[in-house]
Amino acid sequence: MRYIFLFILLFINYELISQNIETQLRERGEAYVSFNISDVISKQIDFSALSFDKITDDKVYFYLSLDNYENTLTKDVNYRLEEIPSKLNKIEMASSLEAFSYFWDKYPTYQQYDSLMHKFQTNFPNLCKLENIGTLASGREILAVKLGDNVNTDENEVKFFYTSTMHGDEVTGYVMMLRLIDYLLTNYSSDSEVQYLMNNVEIWINPLANPDGTYHSGNNTVFGATRYNANAVDLNRNYPDPEDGPHPDGKVYQPETVFFMNLADSVKFNISANFHGGQEVVNYPWDTWSKLSADDDWWKIVSKRFADTAQANSPSGYMEMFGTGYTNGYQWYSVWGGRQDYMNYYQHCREVTIEISNNKTISESLLDAHWDYLKPSLLNYISDATHGITGHITDSITGFAVKSKIEILNHDIDSSCVYSNDSAFYFRPINTGVYDIKYSADGYFPKIIHNVHLYIDSLVNLDVELVSGYDAINDYSGMIKLSVFPNPINSDALFIKSNISFDYIEIVDLLGKQFYNEKVNSKLLKLNIRNYPKGVYIVRVSLKDGVISKKLIIQ
Repeated sequence: MRYIFLFILLFINYELISQNIETQLRERGEAYVSFNISDVISKQIDFSALSFDKITDDKVYFYLSLDNYENTLTKDVNYRLEEIPSKLNKIEMASSLEAFSYFWDKYPTYQQYDSLMHKFQTNFPNLCKLENIGTLASGREILAVKLGDNVNTDENEVKFFYTSTMHGDEVTGYVMMLRLIDYLLTNYSSDSEVQYLMNNVEIWINPLANPDGTYHSGNNTVFGATRYNANAVDLNRNYPDPEDGPHPDGKVYQPETVFFMNLADSVKFNISANFHGGQEVVNYPWDTWSKLSADDDWWKIVSKRFADTAQANSPSGYMEMFGTGYTNGYQWYSVWGGRQDYMNYYQHCREVTIEISNNKTISESLLDAHWDYLKPSLLNYISDATHGITGHITDSITGFAVKSKIEILNHDIDSSCVYSNDSAFYFRPINTGVYDIKYSADGYFPKIIHNVHLYIDSLVNLDVELVSGYDAINDYSGMIKLSVFPNPINSDALFIKSNISFDYIEIVDLLGKQFYNEKVNSKLLKLNIRNYPKGVYIVRVSLKDGVISKKLIIQ
C-alpha cells in the first residue's frame, strides 16, 4: 500500500510539473529544466533538440520549446522544472537615460537604449556611425555602431566586431558593450591606447542581438527576459553549420540570423567575439566537431590572455572555470548551428564566444564591478586585431585591387584561409612561426612567398602583386623572355622583343582604350609612340603558348 501511495505522489508531482512547464511554454515560449546526469548518460533519449545551458556536479540544464516538449520529456525521464534565470534577482531599471549613462549601475529600458545609441552618433559624428542592422516585427531594431578615427570613410583597416546577448536573458554583456562604446568615444582624445585602437581598427559593436528576448516582459524591464527570440528559437542554433549543414535546428533562418549574416557578408569582419552569460569562460573554436582548428595554438594564447587579464582585475574565483578560464568549445560540449563556427568557417573570420557572468541576469549592483573585471580584457582583444600579417594584393600591370585567397601552406585547414576585400586589403592573425604563404586569385598565377617570419604580438606588412592569368600557359619558367624597352620611355621609339616569335601585339591604356593592335610574325618590333599621351599602358603580346602582359610608362 505504501508503494502504491508513493507512486500516486510521484504521478501527481509529474502532472504538476508538466502543467507548470506547459504554462511557461505558453507564456514565454520556453521552459528551463534540469536532468540528472545519470539519466542523461543512461537513458536512450535524444536531447539534441533542446538547447543545452550548463552542467553542474549532478545535473544538466536545458531550455526547451513547445515543439520539442512532448518528444523529449516523457514519464520515463527524471527531470525538474527550474527557476527562470532572468527572475532570480529583482531588477531595478534606470530612472532616466542620463542616470543610466552616468552611473552605469542599472539596466536601460529599450527606449533608453535606443536613445543612447543615437546619442553616441550625435555627440561624436566623426568617431561614431550608427547602423540599423534590421528591424523586427515587434518594431525593435537591432543596432550597431561603427567606431573609428575616420568613421564616415571606408578605410582599408581590420574590421573588428563585438556583439552581445543573442540569448536574450544573458544581459551582462549588453551593459558592458554600451559602456565600452562610451569609454572608447569619451577617452579618444585623452587616452593613447584608445586612440591607437580607434585609429587602426574599424570597431563595430552591437550591444543587443536579441531585443525581443531581452524585453520579453515589455520595453521597460529586462526582468523575465527569455533566451529565445519572439518565435521561440534559439538564435545560437540557427546558423549554417560546418558539419550539420544549412539548417541544423530544422528551422528557417530567423530575422535576427538573416540580419547578422547579411552584415557579415557586407562588412567582412576579420576578428569578432560574442558575449554570453551563465558561466565564466572563454570558449574558442570549434564547437561542432572534435578536430582542432588550424589556429588552435593562437586561440589558446588569445583566450588565456583574456581570461588571465580578467582574473588579475577581479576577486579570486572570477573567470576560473576549468581552472584556466578558457576551453575548446567541443571539449566542453558540442554545439551545432552556433554563430561562432559560422563566422569562422563560412566568413573566414576569427570569432570566439565569451561567457562573462555565472548569473545570466546579474543584479544591477554588480554591473559596475564586472566592468572593472572586464575592461582591460575587452581592450586587449581589440588589440589582437593589430597583430598578424596584412597588406594589399594588386594586379602587377594595372595596380588595381585583386580579390585573392591567402593561404598558409601546410597549416590551413577547414576554411582557415582568408581573403582580401574589394579594396585589395587583407589581414590574417596567426601564432609566432615561419610560414610559406600562397596568394591566388581567379585569372592570375599563384604566388608563394617562402619563410615569412611572423610573430603573434607584431604586425608584418606584405604587399603582393599577382601576374595576370592571361599570361603564358607555360608560366614564367624562364623559357619565354619578353622585353619592352626603354621603359619608362621619354623618346619616340619603343622596342618589343621576345625569344619566341609573337603573333599579335596590343597596347591599351588603363581605361581600356586601344592605341595599337596588329598581327606580327616576328621576335622584334619597333613602334613609333610619338603621339601617345603620357601615362601608364599595358602591352599584351600573344605568343604560341599564351599571352604575356607588360606595364609600360610613357613619360
